[in-house]
Amino acid sequence: MKDLLISHVADIDGVSPVILMKLCKIDFDYELKDIYEVEEYFNELLETNLNIYNNIYIVDLTISDNIYKKINNSIYKEKFKVFDHHKTHIHAKEYKYVTLDLEECGSSIFYKYLNKKYKFKKNVKEYIEHVKNIDLWLWVEKNDKLAKELSDLFTIYGKTKYIDEIYKKLKTKRKFKLNKFENNILKLEQDKIDRYILKKEQDMIIIKYKNYKAGLIFNERYKSELGNTLSIKNPELDFIIMINLSGGISFRTNKDIDLSEIAESLGGGGHKKSCGAPIPNEYKEKLINEIFKGCEILGNKENYNG
Repeated sequence: MKDLLISHVADIDGVSPVILMKLCKIDFDYELKDIYEVEEYFNELLETNLNIYNNIYIVDLTISDNIYKKINNSIYKEKFKVFDHHKTHIHAKEYKYVTLDLEECGSSIFYKYLNKKYKFKKNVKEYIEHVKNIDLWLWVEKNDKLAKELSDLFTIYGKTKYIDEIYKKLKTKRKFKLNKFENNILKLEQDKIDRYILKKEQDMIIIKYKNYKAGLIFNERYKSELGNTLSIKNPELDFIIMINLSGGISFRTNKDIDLSEIAESLGGGGHKKSCGAPIPNEYKEKLINEIFKGCEILGNKENYNG
């Protein structure tokens, strides 16, 4: 039987478990989900026939108590194995099939699990360390430039090409590094990022929220670098709020503030200094109706038949 991997779609910590399983030559299906898709996806998944899967791996995603109750009452409970590192997932530590470690990233926890059986090459270990450094934002203090470049490469390539290209590199025994073409496009990308951050800082709105002073911006790209750079450049602000109507809300800070509590209150979660929350569809509909007064919302592209 094959396995099923369910992981986070948003960054290299989420997609790297796919690469690890490909390197193990495991027969598997995979699904990459954003945080706002998790609840609905698992509700539907647990209503389907999962007998075709031997193991169901969940990596780098926080699951609600409601979903855990359904898993625990399911005939498929023994198939599930969860690997995560988010503070807002602590409620699940009592379950034997859940592995939580707040000092690691999702991929590094999953790597340790798989490595017991499959014994990865040294270059894979090096790669996972880069993933951990960018996901926990350790790359600056560790001077891990390659970690930052991998994150940028993910933005350029997109999830499918990134998985394919990194897999090709790691299946050899050679030291992990980027090629000349990748280095050239990364230089161009950094110029774009610098211009983007400058423009967004100019457009930033200062708000007071829950006794904090925050900078609010609307953006669709580079949320980690944007949020962290603006936190450093604007020390008078407690944290940065980034709103992406397609993807949700992201929070970043370099202060000793637990932003995960704010994210949880909005239906999201994550780490103390880096977290996010979904934007409910009804809020998007209210915005549309406020701008285009009197309009009729017929549905999105996926479910509208014209």
